[in-house]
Amino acid sequence: MQLIVCGLGGAGSRIADALVAADSEGERSCLVGSLALDTDQQSLAALSALSEDRRHLYGTLTASGRGFDGNRHQAAAAAADELTELSRTVDDLPTSQADAFLLCTGLAGATGSTLLVALADRLRAVYGVPVYGLGVLPDADRTDDQIRQEANAASALNEIVGSTDSLLVFDNALWTKPSEDADDPDIRSRLNETLATRLTALFEAGERDAKGRVAESVVDASEVINTFEAGGIATLGYATQEITRPTSSRYGLGLFMQEEDLEETTIIKAIETTVRRAVRGKLTVDVDRSSVERGLLVTGGPPEWLNRRAIADARSWLAQETGSVEIRGGDIPTPEVDEIVAIVLLTGVGDSERIAELRAAAR
Repeated sequence: MQLIVCGLGGAGSRIADALVAADSEGERSCLVGSLALDTDQQSLAALSALSEDRRHLYGTLTASGRGFDGNRHQAAAAAADELTELSRTVDDLPTSQADAFLLCTGLAGATGSTLLVALADRLRAVYGVPVYGLGVLPDADRTDDQIRQEANAASALNEIVGSTDSLLVFDNALWTKPSEDADDPDIRSRLNETLATRLTALFEAGERDAKGRVAESVVDASEVINTFEAGGIATLGYATQEITRPTSSRYGLGLFMQEEDLEETTIIKAIETTVRRAVRGKLTVDVDRSSVERGLLVTGGPPEWLNRRAIADARSWLAQETGSVEIRGGDIPTPEVDEIVAIVLLTGVGDSERIAELRAAAR
């Protein structure tokens, strides 16, 4: 799937920067365009993967290049005043090549979350492709500033869900230890890399690799779009498992073992374990799995390990786990690796305790 990624605000721009870096390192690519829009000059200057001509400062008359410090009213006014010019920066990207837009932001702040709503509405009116949001929830520290951030996040959630085709959520509180601060640059970088790994794995699934190889059961853009069409909140699961691959003959004759030498039960067990860890382990945001409307399962690994029966069984299990009858799937053949990967996208989420807590904080 080919994306245009827009980082909005400080947190969103750092995520977009991490996505550009991750995409450039892989065998496949899912990005056709990227940019960062922010009101904080220092934050824009700290980006590394996005070229300088893809970083745009706005709101200088009111923010003076220092951001809005969580003031959503001022940030929304700046976004409205400069929306036409900001939209043109997106128009300059190769929009005709994109299957969708991905707008990234931190939900607890002001700049990115307010701009996302305005920009998503404009993009949906102009282009005939989906506009997805990616929102990061704040850490769970009960300080006065944190309570304000949670109230901001709840307000942003309600607005963004209504303005995008789906909102994929990443919860910092779920991915940090009690002793860690998500605002620490090292911790923040780790979280962004974690998220970028999962996102690129999902969106690169149907693309050709550097040698032109595609999957037998391709996860093309339509499969991802159909899954996201459930709307509302979405979450992403990811797991890997190392495998031992045959490299020599059992008879010492220098002949390599073939696919049929692998026991099917070994493959089925490995795929089953990896998929269950992806779903029951740490999702990008914790949700009630029984409230999921649609799902997408992507399995990757050496071709001889991508057993059709094993993958079909894993999809059936996911359908039972979520109660959804709309579970799509596909595979990513990666001959040179020694691991199995499972990527699970769950959309149309009806219940999340963390999001319910944030909405209560806003009230």
